[in-house]
Amino acid sequence: MVVKSWNTQESLDLLADKFRFQEIVEGVIRSSSFMKLPVVRESGKTEIVEEETLIIALPGGITGYCVLSEFREREFKSIARFIGTKQSFLITELNLENQVALLSEKRAAARLRDRFWDTLEDAEEEGTLQEMLLEAVVSGYNQEKRIVHVRIDGQDAYMFGNDWSWRERDVIDAQTGETIEVKIVRFDKENQLVQVSRKDALPDPKDYLLTLKRDQLIAGRVSGVSKLHGLFVDVENSVTLKAGKVRSLEEPEVGDIVTCRVRSVDPENRRGKVIIIEYPRGKRKRKDLGSFLFE
Repeated sequence: MVVKSWNTQESLDLLADKFRFQEIVEGVIRSSSFMKLPVVRESGKTEIVEEETLIIALPGGITGYCVLSEFREREFKSIARFIGTKQSFLITELNLENQVALLSEKRAAARLRDRFWDTLEDAEEEGTLQEMLLEAVVSGYNQEKRIVHVRIDGQDAYMFGNDWSWRERDVIDAQTGETIEVKIVRFDKENQLVQVSRKDALPDPKDYLLTLKRDQLIAGRVSGVSKLHGLFVDVENSVTLKAGKVRSLEEPEVGDIVTCRVRSVDPENRRGKVIIIEYPRGKRKRKDLGSFLFE
C-alpha cells in the first residue's frame, strides 16, 4: 500500500516549489517495499514499474518514494545498510491523482558531483586545494586492504588505512554512516578517482608535542594495555604516547584517567614517552559479573 505523500495544501505547495526549481531535498530512508509506481525517467518517458522502492521521510511529515533503479549508480546486494541514513534527492514527479511524490537519488548525486568537481578544479587553480575541509560520509571499509570508502557530495572517494589517524593502530574505527572531515590528497577527474585523508584534517600531534617538556605533569587516558606492546596513553586528540608506570600503582586498564610525567618527546617523529604516577580520580573498579549473587 502506498501512503499519500502529502495531506495538506501547505505540504503540496512546498513540494511544488522544490519540484519547480529542481532543488535538492534531504530525506531519511525509513524503509523499503515492493511497489507498483509510475516513474518518470531522465529522458522524460513515464514507465509503470514494479520494484523495490525506498520510502523516504522528508521534512514536514512528507513521505517520498524512490524506486531502487533511481538509487545509486551501482547495484548493491542489499539496501539494508542504507535504512536510517540521510540522502539527497530530486523530486522527479508529483502524481496529483495518487498524491505521491517520486524521487531520484541518482539525479541529485549527478548534480552534486558536477558541483564537487568544479569546486576541486577551482581550488586547484587558486592553490587552495590543500586547505579545503570537506564533509564525507563513511560508506564502507575493506578490512583486508585497509581502505576506507567515503562519499562526498554524490562522489565516491577512498582513503588508505594510514590516512585515517595520526595514531599507529591495527584497527580502524570507521563506522558506516558517520560523517567525518577530510582533505583531498589527489584527484583524477577523467577516471573519477578521489583520494582523501582524515588524518590531514586532524591537528598534527607535532604541534602539541612541541609544547611538552621533560618532567612536565600532564593528564591522560589509558588507550592501550598489551603484554606484548606495553601501555599507551592518549594525552590529546590524536596524540598517543608510550607509557610506563611506577611500581606502587595497580595495573592500569583501558579507560583509566591517569596523571603522567613526561620522560621524553620526539616531535619530528610524533612520539614520546610518559610514566603513569597517579590515578587522580581513583582506580576504576572492575565489575565482578557474579557480584549480584551477594548483593
